Amino acid sequence: MLCDLSQSFIAKHLYNGNKTSKHRGGLMDFIVALSPILLILGILFFLRKTTLQAGVYTYIYTLFLVFLFPNFKLKGGEALLATYHGFLIAFIAAYVLFFGILLFNLMNSVGAIEKIAHSIAKATDDGIVQVLILGVGLSPLIESTSGFGVAVMMVTPIFIALGYPVFKGILLGLISLMAIPWGAMSIGTIIGAEMGGVDLLNLGLGTAFLSVLPIAFFILSSIYIAGGWEGLKRRFPLGILFSLSFTTSLIIFNYLGAVELAGVLSGLVVLGLGFLLIKSNSVVSSAKGSHPADEELTIDEAPTTGTSSTKVTAPSLFRIFSPYLLLTAMILVTRLLPPVKNYLENNFILEVPRFSYSLALLYSPGFWLFLTCLWTIFLFKIKKDDLKEALRKSIKQWIPFTVVTTAFVSISEVMSTAGMIEVVAGTMASSLGSAFLMISPLIGALGGFLTGSNASSNAMLIKLQTQTAFQVGASPELASIVQNTSSSHTTMASPARVALGASLYGVGDQENALLRRILLFAGGGVGLVILSLLIWY
Repeated sequence: MLCDLSQSFIAKHLYNGNKTSKHRGGLMDFIVALSPILLILGILFFLRKTTLQAGVYTYIYTLFLVFLFPNFKLKGGEALLATYHGFLIAFIAAYVLFFGILLFNLMNSVGAIEKIAHSIAKATDDGIVQVLILGVGLSPLIESTSGFGVAVMMVTPIFIALGYPVFKGILLGLISLMAIPWGAMSIGTIIGAEMGGVDLLNLGLGTAFLSVLPIAFFILSSIYIAGGWEGLKRRFPLGILFSLSFTTSLIIFNYLGAVELAGVLSGLVVLGLGFLLIKSNSVVSSAKGSHPADEELTIDEAPTTGTSSTKVTAPSLFRIFSPYLLLTAMILVTRLLPPVKNYLENNFILEVPRFSYSLALLYSPGFWLFLTCLWTIFLFKIKKDDLKEALRKSIKQWIPFTVVTTAFVSISEVMSTAGMIEVVAGTMASSLGSAFLMISPLIGALGGFLTGSNASSNAMLIKLQTQTAFQVGASPELASIVQNTSSSHTTMASPARVALGASLYGVGDQENALLRRILLFAGGGVGLVILSLLIWY
């Protein structure tokens, strides 16, 4: 088992500021303390509002509670400080995500994605091989740099262009979100480590181990969707090879300390493996899911991606991947060379001593994404108008995420300061005892399903998970790993993401069928998280 945090560390970080002397954990206290989480569930699931609306409304409701309910009463200054702390934590994510989204939009403006799709289509006419390269290589690569579910919007039209029915194309796009813990340079995992008071490297590595079986399941599920049972039987060994390559890469890169880069590097490894197998004739062509290699491939426009249905004169594959390779090299240097790492960690620091908060601005992946964006503009000679359009799209996509994340983190901080999380955790601990760890994955899964964001889910639930684990005598670090893993693997089934996919590609009447189908796969993944928990720990 990964090393546990010491009891004193947990007591210092998790219970700081909670008003334990006021609370006796009665039924009314428990209901009131749990009500913000129940409200989020109701707004998202029953009222079917957006995560933005759920976050803002619930934050306002939580403020009313702490101002009016005696047992959780806070002064205005205390609530304001808790909210400010929430903003500071959310800024860690916002700093990285903006430049990740901008890099995606810059690459998209030069036709990079169309070029990759066309190259894959020309390299092999085996539909299952195409699905593996796109779903296990390209999608994690895009999602690990941009986040925000952008990968779904990018690979789904490619699947459709390759000849898959729209329903299957959307399913394949959703399932390709298997590397969400490392999405947007692992920003959800970073948020989880910050709020849970756990070591980022241990959280990343533990998540990688718990994800081995779920990711293998998602990869084999993609083969089944693409080729049915016959295709799965025929390509089962290839699916296992891609699964082992991807999950082993995740474990190795997290172990080496490159948590932020693990998804990027693993995606590159799988892409390299796919093209290597094709070049060495290790995979056999199949008529299933094929399209003629000598025809030009065009991608239908998806409203939020900016792709075009016309032919795009794109640069070579090496130039397309060079920004990702540069980003990888720069971040690896900052993580693996002690003199560079020490300098960046101790200079240009944004600090707020009152909250023991610090952000090394140059050590953060956000700074290296910014440099990569500059290099991309220079390398591809992106025109001024295209740059303005990329900035406009990036800001439009970035603002809602920042507001949502800030709202959810602030809700958690206000609840923690008022002692609400302590009451919920105490009640759950006394009711469930040591069985809590088997329920923990379901709590995380619910958060990912409702919010569609690992960062938002961790912000909402990770303190509850770690405090409850502490009270039942389990490892808070393990609880944070379970939360991070189970939450990430249900974001693919988020109603908001399913609705977006159905509306973008004109199958709104099949939205419920899509939701039911993807829930089966997500539920299978969560079941394997529980099994993995039993195996690894």
